[in-house]
Amino acid sequence: MNNNPEFEKAFADLKQIGTRVPSAKKTYGLLKELNANTLDAQSDLLIKELHNINYSSNTNDYFYFYFPLVSYILYYKPQYESDLLKYVIGPNFANGTTETKGMIAMITGAMNYKLSQDENYLTQESRDWVMNELPKLEEQIDREIKVCWKELE
Repeated sequence: MNNNPEFEKAFADLKQIGTRVPSAKKTYGLLKELNANTLDAQSDLLIKELHNINYSSNTNDYFYFYFPLVSYILYYKPQYESDLLKYVIGPNFANGTTETKGMIAMITGAMNYKLSQDENYLTQESRDWVMNELPKLEEQIDREIKVCWKELE
């Protein structure tokens, strides 16, 4: 069980939404249990519950809501990138970022911007994922950008 104050602060919005949205409450609980040893069945349930949140807002708020969740999960469970990258790629594509390197730079810049406003916006795990793993995902990001282009057609 994650009793880390950094975790609590980074996911306070998710916890708050969980008072109204059952899937957000379940996502929060499963996220608290997440680590490198989490069983696949529990990880699959976490992804399912995250998909069920159906957070509705403008593209910026949507991105900033999912960014901490996606980066934290992918830090521990990189095999879920095909299920989760859409939450951070799609809204930025909609805002005009259509090139892979530009997408990586935009996401890294968004992290730095949000952390300058609120040092608790991301956990250390999320920060590590953005700095160390995201730059390695050019092929996967390119795939997500192509999906976005296809959806426009």
